[in-house]
Amino acid sequence: MKLLRIPAFVAFVTIMLLPVIGAETGASRTLRDIDPLPTAGKISANLPNVEGAVHSVGKIGLAVTNQGNFGTGFIGNFVDAVTGQPAPSCQYPYPSRLEYLFAGAFWIGAVVGRDTLVSVGADGWYGTREMWPDPITGYADQGLVIRRSISNGDSGAVSEQDVVCLYTDTLTSPSLVTIDPRDGRPHKPLNIEVVQRSYAWSYSYAADFVLFDYSIRNIGWKKLNQVYMGLYVDADVQTMGSANGFADDICGFKGEIASPFGCGFVDTINIAWIADNDGRDKVEDICPFSEGGSLTSVTGSRVVRTPSDSLKYSFNWWVSNGDPSLDFGPRKAGTPEDLFRDFGGFLGTPEGDLNKYYIMRHEEFDYDQLFSAQDHTAEGWLPPGPQAGDFADGFDTRYLLSFGPFDVSPGEVLPISFAYVAGANFHTN
Repeated sequence: MKLLRIPAFVAFVTIMLLPVIGAETGASRTLRDIDPLPTAGKISANLPNVEGAVHSVGKIGLAVTNQGNFGTGFIGNFVDAVTGQPAPSCQYPYPSRLEYLFAGAFWIGAVVGRDTLVSVGADGWYGTREMWPDPITGYADQGLVIRRSISNGDSGAVSEQDVVCLYTDTLTSPSLVTIDPRDGRPHKPLNIEVVQRSYAWSYSYAADFVLFDYSIRNIGWKKLNQVYMGLYVDADVQTMGSANGFADDICGFKGEIASPFGCGFVDTINIAWIADNDGRDKVEDICPFSEGGSLTSVTGSRVVRTPSDSLKYSFNWWVSNGDPSLDFGPRKAGTPEDLFRDFGGFLGTPEGDLNKYYIMRHEEFDYDQLFSAQDHTAEGWLPPGPQAGDFADGFDTRYLLSFGPFDVSPGEVLPISFAYVAGANFHTN
């Protein structure tokens, strides 16, 4: 399993983040100090100025948005303003007809006073969107993304392809933000403002990932306690135009790999990954694999920077379905010290703010999807159900990589970075 050459990746990301880290050592500095962007406007009757952009200089072609999500699944198809071509969701290698992402989204939750609140770029199931850019106003560029590049000598550029977005979770209009389907209440904002910077390079040692850097500011007057963040990914690995290639994905979490230096050394990688189950769209597709024409690669997510070295992490995957008997995710059976939480009959999809926050903070690491049909009750998991074999050999799967907690006082900025990575030769025969 060749996911990434970790030593070069980690060293490069660390070097690239040094100027950003230096600019954010004062946690209470405003976003205007950190980046030359206007702070978000107040609630307006005008529609948000939603826009997408594409990272296309490396081997991975990835769409990003100013809605707190990436990929095209939640924003819809659009044309790349730079190339004039239809935007890829996540193609690898780029350009090709091999898509490795439907969409991903940023989740964040906290305890605010007596409330437990979660805001999402998308929930992935009910169509909920709770992160929005500035509304359209008389200023043509209001709310739009900023593009810049070191290749053009642009001021403040970090990479060959910077994309900078600003959005908040403060809009509450029912026409834009749906009522929480589980809790039955309108959206209650955390009152956060996010500057999202994403970076891409063409260099051989950096062409296989896009780096995301977030500055999350508490713009409310209440402290955000026990903040947890999550990266939600629904991959749908398939060839463009495939009717149902999304229905056979597999995912898992890889903590360590044997070091290429040998001698028993181990590299810590901590990557949540997702891939096609066998490199083919359909069982009847021809083998052997064709170079550049088969879904033999893998994509994943890795947290690369947080303000704390002692965070708690969770990795969860699930299959969503309107029928509770077919909605599944690995779940611990519960103990007197850690009671089982009922998701309303669903074992997988965490509907509502309370369930989303629970799954982000629970410190549960699900077993890899390939092992769904094995009995893990000795380790405290619920027994496999009648559909376990079907889940194990690939399904329409999505995962959530979560971490925290943080406390963010009014005016403070929380810096977070993660990488969305791709690697070749996950399947070799």
